[in-house]
Amino acid sequence: MTLQTLIEEIKGDLRGKPSLPLFIKSYFYSARFRILLNHRIGKFFYKRNNFLFRQLALRYKYRLITKRGCDISYDCSIGKGLRLPHPLGIVIGQGVVIEDDVMIFQQVTFGSHGKKGKDLEYPTVKRGVKIFAGAKIIGGVVIGEGSVIGANSLINIDVPSGSTAYGTPCKIKQKDQ
Repeated sequence: MTLQTLIEEIKGDLRGKPSLPLFIKSYFYSARFRILLNHRIGKFFYKRNNFLFRQLALRYKYRLITKRGCDISYDCSIGKGLRLPHPLGIVIGQGVVIEDDVMIFQQVTFGSHGKKGKDLEYPTVKRGVKIFAGAKIIGGVVIGEGSVIGANSLINIDVPSGSTAYGTPCKIKQKDQ
């Protein structure tokens, strides 16, 4: 990751046409923007093979956990336009892939299946997905484009594009039903 890539990712997180006044307003008044900014800068430092930069990255992660209760791995992939309306208690594991324009509410967890003796698998969230409060998305599942994940759901199976997944155990409702 280069500095130019970092700047482009930060510009993509701003709501509106990137400008200095918008950056300052977002920095001081948007918890969502501060979380993503913290994560992206920390990830930039973490990917450097330098002891001092790694320590700075760990400090950014520590601040993210203690101030917001969020634990976002530097080894995950987050696309542009991620929306976090209530960004508290979000956990994103190391191999998770989140594409562009995804909305995630509070207390959502993305993680591996945790099965002993098996390779770790992490979720992939396609473009335009909405994930409501308290959902847990576990294992190597794929959440299809434009899907909706209901509040407090446990998702451990693939969710087709344009459908709604809800409940524990997971039930899927197709758009045309």
